[in-house]
Amino acid sequence: MAASFPFRLIAPTGIVYEGQVEQVIAVGPLGEFGVLAEHVNYITSIVPCVVTLKLGDGSANEFLVTGGLAEVKDGSMTLLADEAIPVAAVDAVAAAPEVQAAEEKLSQLSFYDPGYPEAERALQLARTRAEIARLRRVLN
Repeated sequence: MAASFPFRLIAPTGIVYEGQVEQVIAVGPLGEFGVLAEHVNYITSIVPCVVTLKLGDGSANEFLVTGGLAEVKDGSMTLLADEAIPVAAVDAVAAAPEVQAAEEKLSQLSFYDPGYPEAERALQLARTRAEIARLRRVLN
């Protein structure tokens, strides 16, 4: 059994998950990263992604996180999420139209438009939801 460490996933509505985990996998602005026990102190922003928590019994919990901030400090990790939804609760039917609408909106904006970052983030979130839907179809 691998070493575990305390992890908390907190959204504006409260604590979404709290407990011991063996590994956390998330995505920051520079790409995917993983955290294991005794990880060096670390802080990063989180982009829209699926955060995977690998537990000591071999199972995994997954949450769609719309963005936030992750901190590893003194052997524990806290992820402050803008919003965190269990992957099982994501509406797979709505994913494809969301991607199309977000791509259309982004294509109408200039990189210098003040609304561009928000539109880009919406597209990233829609693509993450679509990826969840695609994985569900593959696994079923």
